[in-house]
Amino acid sequence: MGNSKRLLFVVTQSDWGGAQTFIFKAAVEAKRRGFDVLVAAGGNGKLEEYCRRANVPFRTLQRMLRNLSPLKDLSAVTELTTLMQEWKPSTVFLNSSKAGVLGSIAAKRANIPRVIYRIGGWSFLDPVSPLQKLIRLWSEKLTAKYKDIIITVHPDDEALARREHITPRIKIVTVPNGLDVTIFDAALMSRDDARRTCLAGHQERDTGSTPLLLTVANFYPAKNLLGYLDALALVRKEKSVHAVIIGDGEERAAIESKILSLNLKDTVTLLGRRDDAATLLRGADLYVLPSVKEGMSWSLLEAMAAKTPIVATDVGSNKWMLDGNAWLVAPNHPRALADAILNALANPEQATQNANVARALVETTFNEQHLWETLFPLINEH
Repeated sequence: MGNSKRLLFVVTQSDWGGAQTFIFKAAVEAKRRGFDVLVAAGGNGKLEEYCRRANVPFRTLQRMLRNLSPLKDLSAVTELTTLMQEWKPSTVFLNSSKAGVLGSIAAKRANIPRVIYRIGGWSFLDPVSPLQKLIRLWSEKLTAKYKDIIITVHPDDEALARREHITPRIKIVTVPNGLDVTIFDAALMSRDDARRTCLAGHQERDTGSTPLLLTVANFYPAKNLLGYLDALALVRKEKSVHAVIIGDGEERAAIESKILSLNLKDTVTLLGRRDDAATLLRGADLYVLPSVKEGMSWSLLEAMAAKTPIVATDVGSNKWMLDGNAWLVAPNHPRALADAILNALANPEQATQNANVARALVETTFNEQHLWETLFPLINEH
């Protein structure tokens, strides 16, 4: 009989994002709890670097791609099946949509005893074509029978799965993300240091009184950064602001082009990807999340923990997480987003009150201890 505490984490890509943040934290915690752990992901990215630095074994999946590619996807199933047959995990923990579909088929072929699937946000809600939405929905429905437990990160995604008959073998449950606020607080930069870092190269124009808006997001369509630029163009007509966006990705060229076309070069700074993005939150007067689709955003959770006032779109778990303590607007509505930013900046007392209550929510509801105390019993169930 193999090791009953051998845990294989699989995620589609190694590029750092919400799923990778969770996997890294979970793998470190699993190792601390005595599990034999292996993390497997496609592509090259920060997840591999972080795992190796923490002495968490990592395997690069050569054939796992983010985009739909039937021939390569079949090849990825074979690669995953071989890995599972060789390593013999007692539990496979699948994260993100592509890994969830392909990994569950591979686990079925490899006769893995237990399959858990954690979905940060249903991919059929992404801004893609109707055909893509249909393919993604049916992929989830058809492969749910190969999963023992499906974990969603907020109640609306669980309810949606039930409505769409995405039904695993045992159960579907909600386990929200959580932060260790003690560790988080210790890493935060002071407001002045964070502001200087965010505005490097613009300090000669910074009087200290211009509001700083911060966004941390991969440059993917779901984050709607192009729509955010439209909102910023409207804001700038009424108020001078600095908008700093941390991240990178496939839309970078389009974002850079739009910054120039809207004459926002002196308003918007693209800082690229930064490992220390969360440490800069105290430097911001507002955290802005303009997404058209979210699951449960780690960056939003970090903004709540840092007591940074928030303007966000009403998508995914945002409304549930914030519980009225932010300015929420409809997605894909630049005028509404601009008005919310202006309103938040014009009402600093309300912004501070919202931020303090949001921090308390992280401490009481979205804390890391609660996350692990809920998650690991699911992994250990038999």
